[in-house]
Amino acid sequence: MNNLVQSLSDDPLTFKKAVLLCCYAEGMRFAATLLFSILKIRFGFLPHIVYLATVLLIAREMGKDEIRRILVWRDIPLAVFAGVLVMFYGFEIIKSELHNLLLMVIPVPNSFFDGLFYEPENIILLIISMDLFPGFTEEIFFRGIIARRFYRTYSLRKAILLSAALFGIIHLNPWQAVNAFYLGIFLGWIYWRYKSIWLCMFIHAYHNTLTLMPLPYIEMKNEYYEVTWRHPLWFDIMGILLFGFGLLTVIVISRKGKKHE
Repeated sequence: MNNLVQSLSDDPLTFKKAVLLCCYAEGMRFAATLLFSILKIRFGFLPHIVYLATVLLIAREMGKDEIRRILVWRDIPLAVFAGVLVMFYGFEIIKSELHNLLLMVIPVPNSFFDGLFYEPENIILLIISMDLFPGFTEEIFFRGIIARRFYRTYSLRKAILLSAALFGIIHLNPWQAVNAFYLGIFLGWIYWRYKSIWLCMFIHAYHNTLTLMPLPYIEMKNEYYEVTWRHPLWFDIMGILLFGFGLLTVIVISRKGKKHE
């Protein structure tokens, strides 16, 4: 097993090798879920733990100090965090409306997501399951391992797009894949600029938390669809303005930081 991971992780990390790494990591998580289900074990967080262990194993096989290099702490200006908070609040509104449009073209089959996720009733456990675990594990894997090595193999634009595409594909359904692809693009750029996996983890967890917030909807009818749900126009405009202001803030701060480097 270790020889397999080592052979796939040697530089240069190509898109083909990264796909195999994703298959390996996701396969381990699926196998763990299936095993716990067969044994009738209430698995809860156990598949998440197996996935995290697999990702850390991959990082470890890439080099003795690889995990330390990925998790190194870098000081990030507080203004960047403020800009990110505004930007991703607006991003969540835009993404949600794009998701509404996608549902008009590709509706979700009935009960498709039923039982697909572990959703504990306790709010603390829900935050850990949906926000903290994915934010920590997926950022180590997709930004700390895959994107960071793609930067050495491909141009910046191609590296960000390819890592974002993989991040979307592993969700295995079009409704989550499209949203994850958008998110992966911004996270890839943030990681390239600030070299901080902790900032990416914060953004990822914050983004997942925002998906739980209630949003205003209005019912719409037309000749093609009996009922569709969209956000009010004012809410979409607010999302665009917040996203644009937050993104501009992050870019300006980023350029100022480069001048002082």
